[in-house]
Amino acid sequence: MLYNSTMDYYQILGVNEKASQDDIKKAYKKLAMKNHPDRGGDTKTFQSISQAYDTLSDTQKRQQYDAQKNGFNPFGQQGGQGWQDVGEMFGFSFGPGFAGFTAQQSRRNRDLTIRVSITLKQSYNGTQVEARYNTPTGRQQTVVVDIPAGVQHGQTIRYSGLGDDANPNWARGNLNVQVIVESDPEFERINNDLYTTLEISLFEAMTGCEKNVKSLDGNSLTIKLRAGLNHGTEYCASGKGFKDINTGRQGNFMIKIVVDMPKVDDPALVKELETVYNKIIKAQGN
Repeated sequence: MLYNSTMDYYQILGVNEKASQDDIKKAYKKLAMKNHPDRGGDTKTFQSISQAYDTLSDTQKRQQYDAQKNGFNPFGQQGGQGWQDVGEMFGFSFGPGFAGFTAQQSRRNRDLTIRVSITLKQSYNGTQVEARYNTPTGRQQTVVVDIPAGVQHGQTIRYSGLGDDANPNWARGNLNVQVIVESDPEFERINNDLYTTLEISLFEAMTGCEKNVKSLDGNSLTIKLRAGLNHGTEYCASGKGFKDINTGRQGNFMIKIVVDMPKVDDPALVKELETVYNKIIKAQGN
């Protein structure tokens, strides 16, 4: 790799030549935030900052840059080294008809990561999302993200060749789209199972009843609740949960029963309930 001799990457980032990788990273983040085109910064300045960081953040690139910066000229023969020696030092070879540094052509710009937010229902059914973003050079990009049914919070979808384009002589990096699944007030995902709660009255829990439960796909499921149901009991609808994007198998739809306990303040009513309760206990004893 032959680096631009007119650019001092250390000076661009405002660090000295003995700076640690952590110092270089901190300096880059500060300058990138200040000079990003989206924040009104100059595109060429941002490109220089990105190029400097790309070189100094990579140990091998930094060693090569330091060697060139400190007087090693790959087009001369300092120290008695010839063309083949230079090629070995920088990790590329020269063949017949050599016209340039072929290793540079195989270099690739950095990957970019963006985030898209979807609802829990969209993660259940799958969806398409149009995402807009800017590359480090300020180029505006739009990508239609195909999100498969069953995608989990935090999973990443990769698109080749849609990432960083700071160095025009290198192939573009990739674009990583991280999916953020928003929480839902009625449903929850645990692994590939879909959970919801069904609230019933104390009387319904004691006598049993039939209820319709809405699922995440909009369909309703009818369940029969037995008499004497306890608070926290779970019903399972097999194969009605989230699809596993690797195996295609679906989890279960879990319905947790919540018994609403009424508040009784009337002493006379409390007395009546005690009488009824004693009759229930007596009946169970028989």
